[in-house]
Amino acid sequence: MPQQEQASLWSDTAVKTLDVRSGTVPPGGVLSETGLAASQLLLAIGGQGGLVMNGEGCHVQASFACHAVKGSAYTLSAESDNIHYTAISYKAIPVAGAAHVLFPQRNHPLRTSFIHHSGSPAELHMAAERIAAKWSRGEGLERFHANALLQGMLYELIMEHERGQGGVEPDMVEVVAAYIEGHYRQELGLKELAALAGCGVRQLQRRFKQEKRLGPMEYVIRLRMESAQRMLRYTDASIGEIAERTGYRDMYYFSRAFKKHYGVPPQLFRRTAASAPAVLSAPSGRSESVAFPHGSPQGPLIHHLRGEYLVTAAPQRIAVLDVQYADHLHALGMSPAGSVGFGSGSLNFPAYFHERLITTEMLGTYEYPDLLAVERLRPDLIICTEVHAPHYERLSQVAPTIMFKRNESWQTILKLFGELTGKQAEAERIIADYLRRTALLSAELAPVLAGKSVALIRPRESIVRVHTASHRTGAVLYRDLGLPAPRFVAEPASDTAYHISVDRLPAVHANYYFLLSNERMQEGISMTEHSVRGMLGADKRQLIYPVDAATWIGCYGPTGINCILDQVAQALLA
Repeated sequence: MPQQEQASLWSDTAVKTLDVRSGTVPPGGVLSETGLAASQLLLAIGGQGGLVMNGEGCHVQASFACHAVKGSAYTLSAESDNIHYTAISYKAIPVAGAAHVLFPQRNHPLRTSFIHHSGSPAELHMAAERIAAKWSRGEGLERFHANALLQGMLYELIMEHERGQGGVEPDMVEVVAAYIEGHYRQELGLKELAALAGCGVRQLQRRFKQEKRLGPMEYVIRLRMESAQRMLRYTDASIGEIAERTGYRDMYYFSRAFKKHYGVPPQLFRRTAASAPAVLSAPSGRSESVAFPHGSPQGPLIHHLRGEYLVTAAPQRIAVLDVQYADHLHALGMSPAGSVGFGSGSLNFPAYFHERLITTEMLGTYEYPDLLAVERLRPDLIICTEVHAPHYERLSQVAPTIMFKRNESWQTILKLFGELTGKQAEAERIIADYLRRTALLSAELAPVLAGKSVALIRPRESIVRVHTASHRTGAVLYRDLGLPAPRFVAEPASDTAYHISVDRLPAVHANYYFLLSNERMQEGISMTEHSVRGMLGADKRQLIYPVDAATWIGCYGPTGINCILDQVAQALLA
């Protein structure tokens, strides 16, 4: 991000304290928070202990500061001595009149969870006590002062933390990778990619190769070749059409590039593809994976965030604490014994496969699972995510518990579910069918969307999220289907979405908008969504398609994702 724009983000941002509380964790005691409703600064002093935040643990001692962003989960446990703490909840808000992206980068300090051992613990603790004292005196000037003190404390912590990190530079590799994934069908150059990352060409090439094991332009080529082989395998598009749709103006240059990548020319690849197994690749293009099966004499061995699980027999009563896992089981022809749902008043299962969950017990929500209901269910396997780390020990006492990253590729998870349930062949077939379908739909959409762009937006309170290709649904649209992303999304951001004010929405300049609506979940359209619909509807050159956020955002299983493909085809090919 340009230095001038970054400075503007700070100067146009105010910090508002929401709550301050102090307490003590005795030896052997635990302080636990799940799904924080706001960002929180946890300041502690005293003995040693352990801190697990968002599934990652570390040992803490003497004094530390923990910055946990909204939605985080953490557990602080004391060992031999008391740990005294102050927890300050706050939110960062744009000042009146500010109409810009609010901290788009995932690694921005106020959007990043981190643990820092301060070099001046006594001063930090006294400052925390002073904020607590000001806050306890009630509304008025004292709480105004508490806000000012908190802002100063955040400044000191961020500066000290960044000095300890050797200076924070933008996550340039993920910035560029996310951009490439949404625009690899367009003409790209190294200078353009380096400018997005805010660095030189050589620096970008070096860093990109360190993290991705190939250069940025090689990454572009790999994505283009994966798209081309899917079209060759599953469509009857000509070689010239495929070349054009994957970013090549010259059919002969494309053919040479394809042969160099796969070892055979595209015509021969197409002739032999019918008898060859499908080439399966993760939709994100990223190589890292936190969960995968290994063979063993007794059965598949599943590695997960908390260890290993040996599959000696297919589990019969599975409890899932994320709706996406119920979707995976449904796709494999099974139903979980229990699953979390969604909603604020009455809880529900997703409408698109609700009928398959008639016998499934409701286990609360993803953010607030009903642990007593899980215990009553008596499952023989529990599947959860890193957000449920504070409950892991209790869950493990009920049944063997597997913990996956919530944002893991659905294809990876489906393969694992195939291993768990003995339905590996069915899982592979579902993935192959998805690759075939996206290739066909991508070829059909290409001429319709020539010269046009598609945005994925979600109104939230007083802001609008504009999702990037780093978002899982964004990856389906921009990577798997090859929909052209608006130039606005090309701005450097490694996060899953930009947060912008409603009046900034025209700057997106998309031709089509998929609007993620919470109407079903909150039983009505919010004021922000009304404003967005009115603003976009006034421009006849733009088309808006409201879609159910519960399906497009919450249900990342193969059934839900195929529903997304249905709605994309219905909207753009009507």
